[in-house]
Amino acid sequence: MIREAKPSDAKAIVDLAIESVSANPIPVNIDRDSMLETTRDAISGPAHFVWVSEIDGEVVGCVGAVCEKSFWFERQQCSVLLYFTKKPGEGLKLIKKLAEWIKSRPVIKVAVMELEPEADPRLVKYLQKIGFSRLSTNCSYVRGLT
Repeated sequence: MIREAKPSDAKAIVDLAIESVSANPIPVNIDRDSMLETTRDAISGPAHFVWVSEIDGEVVGCVGAVCEKSFWFERQQCSVLLYFTKKPGEGLKLIKKLAEWIKSRPVIKVAVMELEPEADPRLVKYLQKIGFSRLSTNCSYVRGLT
């Protein structure tokens, strides 16, 4: 079942976020308290989007995005902070819900979703089908690694 996240989902969402970076070659300093605070703020913030996939009472996937005034455009920018699922097929349901939400809010001028270089090409193709484009190459700088 795909549904809006509730405050009681915060711990499960943070667990998914940590799992999503567990194989990342860029080390991430995990601060569960900070992550829980950010998650709760996003869930309770009316301008933000946090939905989960729940199967048999377990949260198995999440997509979360925040909206803020855009530096480059006259309206808002929607930035996806987390997109991860443990169950095949659930991710597409979450992305469809996110796309519906973005398109229903005319105040959003641009939506940004960074993908890992090895992202599933089917996901890239679907995102392009619904209006996303792959225009940039993102570089990451992580303080303390250089």
